[in-house]
Amino acid sequence: MTCRPIRNSPTSALRRALLFLVVAGVLLVGCAAGGLTGNPYHLQQRVQPVAETAPVFSMFDSADDPAIWISEDEPARSLIIGTDKRSGIYVYALDGSQRQYLPLGNTNNVDLRSAPWGDDSLSVVAASGRFPSELLLLSLDHASGRLQFEKRYSVRLEEPYGICLYRDPMGRPFVFMNSTDGQFAQYSVTPRFEISLVRRFTFDSQVEGCVVDDEAGFLYVAEEHRGIWRMRIAPGADRRRELVDSVRGGHLVADIEGLALYHGPRKLLIASSQGDNSYAVYDADSFEHLLSFHVSGNERVDGTSDTDGLEVTAAALPGFPDGMLVVQDGDNTDPAANQNFKIVSWTDVAALIGR
Repeated sequence: MTCRPIRNSPTSALRRALLFLVVAGVLLVGCAAGGLTGNPYHLQQRVQPVAETAPVFSMFDSADDPAIWISEDEPARSLIIGTDKRSGIYVYALDGSQRQYLPLGNTNNVDLRSAPWGDDSLSVVAASGRFPSELLLLSLDHASGRLQFEKRYSVRLEEPYGICLYRDPMGRPFVFMNSTDGQFAQYSVTPRFEISLVRRFTFDSQVEGCVVDDEAGFLYVAEEHRGIWRMRIAPGADRRRELVDSVRGGHLVADIEGLALYHGPRKLLIASSQGDNSYAVYDADSFEHLLSFHVSGNERVDGTSDTDGLEVTAAALPGFPDGMLVVQDGDNTDPAANQNFKIVSWTDVAALIGR
């Protein structure tokens, strides 16, 4: 067989140019999907939801952020609290069925702490209100499992977004609130649900998701287009910050949204990486990135995308021996409906971590 050299004809040059464009496009898509992490397995880990909540009342981008209340005496009575940022707050049972609805307005994020001020009969619940700028305080009665509105306060924050609570060693609850311009305000809360501003601080750009490690005294903050930070929570603490992970060269794709802490045999930080529809898991002490995973659908419950808020618990619950992960779903399909929250067994996530 005679091998002839390939001539650089206009046709072959055109073919090579087209091939180059196709390959370049594939590489760009792959980099975007992988968050530029250099890890080819970044998005190949998947779990499936085991349940979902009833949809929220409002259409379009409405469901936003969940919190989980654990009933210590009867774990089966534990509840999921979720916000509809166009109308109010929902309370769901562990199977996702709706138990209560409070039409409180534009509630964006929500969090809670049990046994505030040493009172084992209730939990304090706080929500951020966007229009107008407000802090809403509620109580959850442990005996009845009913949520009750207490008070609302106007706050000097431009369009409040994220909110997270912590309880200090004396049982006093504090609220962190942030806004679209990077401002943070920290408030103390009294047994009469009165608030006092104890400090302010600022990030360079938009923030939302936050979570507090009460025992270790750390606040974790998601600066949406930059990364995850850790800082001290005490009102008199310095404002130095440690970078847990970043969008540039890290395992996250903007926007970074919800944050939660798993207090199990190993303390883990979970983050919603909204830009690639994934969830990143870190060792909360070393900041080691353990894995990122998707929540994909099955024949009973659809998968998740564009997740805003999330929450996790390590408490053993009926059907969830290692706890559960609750995530907001930006596109509730199969069947198509308003947005809701998906429920994942932490046992399935732990199997991916493998240690």
